[in-house]
Amino acid sequence: MKRRKAIQSILLAGGATAVGVGGYEWYSLAKQPDKNYILNRKQLLTELAETIIPATESPGAKEAGVVDFMIPILLECTSKKDLNRFVSGLRELEDYTRDRYQREFGDCSQEERDAVLRYIEGKSLSSNKLFDKIKSRLTGFPFFTILKRYTVYSYCISEKGASLGMRYIAVPGKYLPCIPMEANQKAWATN
Repeated sequence: MKRRKAIQSILLAGGATAVGVGGYEWYSLAKQPDKNYILNRKQLLTELAETIIPATESPGAKEAGVVDFMIPILLECTSKKDLNRFVSGLRELEDYTRDRYQREFGDCSQEERDAVLRYIEGKSLSSNKLFDKIKSRLTGFPFFTILKRYTVYSYCISEKGASLGMRYIAVPGKYLPCIPMEANQKAWATN
């Protein structure tokens, strides 16, 4: 076999593999998301949110009822590719937790939960920020990014999160664009 033929064969095989993998990736992002899977994982999502925003002197995500806000946002307001990435990330988190600790995420200790979330976060991000932006634009946001974003958003719009976890005044008075914060002051819940 001549060198030119061998190189053409290698390039053709590599191209076919790239098209096959890309096609499967596109299909997995374009298919109809499994919304029942998310509805059946309410307890897991509650434990994940509580790990991200634990209870301290202010209420945690569980007490604020974050999942009651998060699930409708996921099911009704999230794009198809982001929701598919979220479902596959949630499955991966469950599999990793079972393989690593031989139990469910909710049964793990706080240190084990933190380790699982650090692993999932590290796996979703690369060292190249530009590559991450391009990949997010093409294939949707990673699971952990969506989870963090919706957890924090849901906490901030919940009654307990806005009134007890943050500083809240229903009618704040006149507009002052720049106010110095006092020592140990909570962040404002209103814009």
